Amino acid sequence: MVDNSGATPTSVHARVRSKGNNNIPIGGIDTREGTALLVTDAGREDFATQSFAAFSITTTAARLSSFHATKLDIIARRGFQFKASSGNTGDISIGGSSVVGSGTASSVNGIPLSPGETLFVEVTQLSHIWADASTGTQILHWIAY
Repeated sequence: MVDNSGATPTSVHARVRSKGNNNIPIGGIDTREGTALLVTDAGREDFATQSFAAFSITTTAARLSSFHATKLDIIARRGFQFKASSGNTGDISIGGSSVVGSGTASSVNGIPLSPGETLFVEVTQLSHIWADASTGTQILHWIAY
């Protein structure tokens, strides 16, 4: 192990396009949990995609990217927000590849969305999110942040 006790600390920098690609120091703050990076969310200049058509979720679990009109794997900066249509007659469960939307309450695997409910997930790749309906075909609205 290297002894860094006498080393001069160096600061971490980020290259900033709007500052002529100059390196700008990054700051932090001490918290009870440790040191946290000071950031300001800059958002993005445009949506991750221009098509947010609703998905028709059935009782066969599938990754959400398979429902997208272009079958593209959408990459979000922050995550995805989902809303179960208020006209749905059943729940939609959101989760990973083991998602199960039907059965008893204890056998459902994932977060069930009842009609009209919303959920934000901090997963940034649409193909890593799966959905399964409790019954029939249910409508899921979504947007990428």
